[in-house]
Amino acid sequence: MMDAVTPADLSGRYAQVPVGVLSDVLAKAGAPYQVLSREMRAFAELPPFAGPAFCVRARRAMGGAPPVKDLRFDLYRQFRREAVLIMATGGYGLSAVLGENVAASLRQSGCVGIVTDGGYRDRDGIAALGMPMRACYLTPMSSGGQMAIAELDVTVTLPGEAYGTVEISPGDMVVGDADGVIVVPQRGLTTILEDAERLIVIEARTRSMIESGEDSEVAYKANERFGHIRRI
Repeated sequence: MMDAVTPADLSGRYAQVPVGVLSDVLAKAGAPYQVLSREMRAFAELPPFAGPAFCVRARRAMGGAPPVKDLRFDLYRQFRREAVLIMATGGYGLSAVLGENVAASLRQSGCVGIVTDGGYRDRDGIAALGMPMRACYLTPMSSGGQMAIAELDVTVTLPGEAYGTVEISPGDMVVGDADGVIVVPQRGLTTILEDAERLIVIEARTRSMIESGEDSEVAYKANERFGHIRRI
């Protein structure tokens, strides 16, 4: 039972689970399309990260678009500590949607990672902050006020790796490592974590048998990988 586990404990345990393992477990649990597109990639090497999603929607504020009030400072004040910022831009590609000062402000608000379908700048400065970033591109160009944070703490979608888009709601668990980023729906947070941790043990036992000289087919048959996984 995990009733006494705090959100920070939950995030810490998720950060120890490879995204590939979570992808396998979610697929068997009935949620196979939770991996975000490979286009949202890491441009600097940083440790794995995990935390509940804090979702925002950014919109164009210039170029003939309707006026948008920028909620950037509200974002810093309302951000929940130990969360991952999910910034949906609708595929904006003309400039950076954030840079080092935004990342520093978010770090002060307790942010543990940023994922966006836009781009960013100040790569080295953000990496020096220890802030994991996943974005679609790097550019030196500032948005110059063209983009605004228009909605806070809302359900958004980002491009998916295998199928269309992935819906992300506030509180879903976002996990990232060198392989990519995955979203675990709230309805399965404890179930998926428990089953993923068990799968890690099973795969380690299988690998140990193979490394000891056992036939690979025998090793796999001796260690059923997915029979314990529950649907969510």
